[in-house]
Amino acid sequence: MTIPATTDAALLTGYGRDLERATLPLPTLEPGSVLVEVDTTTVCGSDVHTWQGAFASPDAAELPLVLGHEIVGRVVATAEPDARDSLGRPLGVGDRLVWEHAACGQCRSCTVQRQPTLCPNRRIGMFHPARVAPHVVGGFARHTYVWPGAGRLRVPDPLTGEAASAASCALRTAVAAFERLPAVTHDDVVLVQGSGPLGLFATALAAWHRPARLVVVGGPQERLEVARAWGATDTVSVLEHPDPAERLDIVRDLVPDGPGTVLEMSGAPGAFAEGLQLAGRGAHYAVVGTLGSATTEVRAGLVAGKGLSVHGVLGGDIGTYARALTFMERAADVVDWQQMFSGATYPLERATDALRAARTGAEIKPVIRPSGSSAPTA
Repeated sequence: MTIPATTDAALLTGYGRDLERATLPLPTLEPGSVLVEVDTTTVCGSDVHTWQGAFASPDAAELPLVLGHEIVGRVVATAEPDARDSLGRPLGVGDRLVWEHAACGQCRSCTVQRQPTLCPNRRIGMFHPARVAPHVVGGFARHTYVWPGAGRLRVPDPLTGEAASAASCALRTAVAAFERLPAVTHDDVVLVQGSGPLGLFATALAAWHRPARLVVVGGPQERLEVARAWGATDTVSVLEHPDPAERLDIVRDLVPDGPGTVLEMSGAPGAFAEGLQLAGRGAHYAVVGTLGSATTEVRAGLVAGKGLSVHGVLGGDIGTYARALTFMERAADVVDWQQMFSGATYPLERATDALRAARTGAEIKPVIRPSGSSAPTA
């Protein structure tokens, strides 16, 4: 492949506004870096929140930004002739790649706690100002730059670009959540709050362990149908039952003692407070979907009164990425991952439409192909 000097990108220049097309320079590769041509970018809820200004603050990244952090790219060039991925496998031109945010490797979170996802200096491509080199580190562009400190993995050949792209954020985060919880066994009851990408991936992971009951609380109905197809034994619609007290009664009818494992994967206002109510005594509760600065009123006494263990989960490291891809490949015979995608794709010039489709819930996981594809377009 020819190494280009510039690339096309869709820029966030103002919160809530349509993205603007722009030509941006591509940097000279530093040792350990990789330049990729973006094959697939899937839209994450964090992309939508950033577009809408939910993370805007005096400390927020300077606009314009290139959004997108769920990315599969094909290697265009590497900085070393013997480049390898984080599992030691050779990387060559044309190989498909997923990668993580770049932690600093020198702070307490990175070295002592060994939790690079908590690194206060972590570089996240979609928050990097496009005016500053390396300019393009997000997925809403034809090419993007992989920082030297970012772990990276070759994508297994059987996986589609959209499946691997979604796995690089939503699935690896769900994997990280389960790794913080006690192992799910055959007599456990698991409850998942949310039927978006995080909730559906959590459903598939929980179902893999065949718990006694697997309840998903979410909506709309089409997503709950996917949840059932991926292993949920029971679903509760938040649209048909908008009152949390009514949902609590339904869950108590299904599981009188309450679930022993609860995963908050929705990020909806009030979800955390409701999860504390839904959880059974002695339950473990993973809080994953709730981010940002919104506040919610909770009954803190439920944590002590029920003896709950609450686990906050923020993404996953490169090892979690690897396990997510392995799970996706192994489970492909029993889980139709393509049910998460509509079958349509968006070209780069319609990236704003993809954001709208995610925001309105018209699609579970919109797919952008910045470099073009023979797949049907939206």
